[in-house]
Amino acid sequence: MNAVAGGGTMLTFPALMAAGLSPVMANTTSTVALFIGMPGSVWAFRKHLGEVKAWLVPLGIVSLLGGLGGGMLLLALPPDVFKRVVPWLLLMATALFLLNAPLQRWLRAKRGAAAAEGEQEPTKPKPWGIAFQTLVAVYGGYFGAGIGIMMLAGLSLLGLQNLTRINALKAVLALLCNVASVVWFITRGSVDWRLAGWLIAGSIPGYFLGAHFAQKIPATAVRVIVAVIGLGIAAQLFWKQMA
Repeated sequence: MNAVAGGGTMLTFPALMAAGLSPVMANTTSTVALFIGMPGSVWAFRKHLGEVKAWLVPLGIVSLLGGLGGGMLLLALPPDVFKRVVPWLLLMATALFLLNAPLQRWLRAKRGAAAAEGEQEPTKPKPWGIAFQTLVAVYGGYFGAGIGIMMLAGLSLLGLQNLTRINALKAVLALLCNVASVVWFITRGSVDWRLAGWLIAGSIPGYFLGAHFAQKIPATAVRVIVAVIGLGIAAQLFWKQMA
């Protein structure tokens, strides 16, 4: 699912809760288990990383610190806090997921307009962009679903026009954000390794097969399935809270 259209967390997180984990433990275990595929994404864009070197240092530092801060916040706050906000987080993640296709169309139109006007890409991020990435990283360490779409929009608004460079930068920043929270979750013993092992065992062939199926399965169909699942789980959690 991640290879075809993204949104894998929308399945692993509720699946782990259905397996009996608390919302916090389901979140940490899902983050750790799905992390294994992220280095592969960075490796795929390795040839383009030199083109965004001036962006990598400032945004990479805040991604690492923000991801660690979000992970620390998740485990420091009472579990009931996350339990109360998780339906809203799922709802927001689903909305972001649905915005992906319109965002891609907007990016294509923006790149065309910039090329027609001879607009040049900035050589480094603006201060507000660094602040935005910090917030995205904190959210990524706390929950994480939808950060790729957030970064895609943020980097585009900052002036980057080449989609390959945007995706290369996004892959590195997501990796840094997650590695900080993953290390924190592991050192704090907040991972169910039995269930994480099953997810890792599935994700290894899944990432390889995904590249094959991504060329055969319509991404729109996968997005609809993910959106329905996300909205359904959010509605169920809202109903339990009201009850």
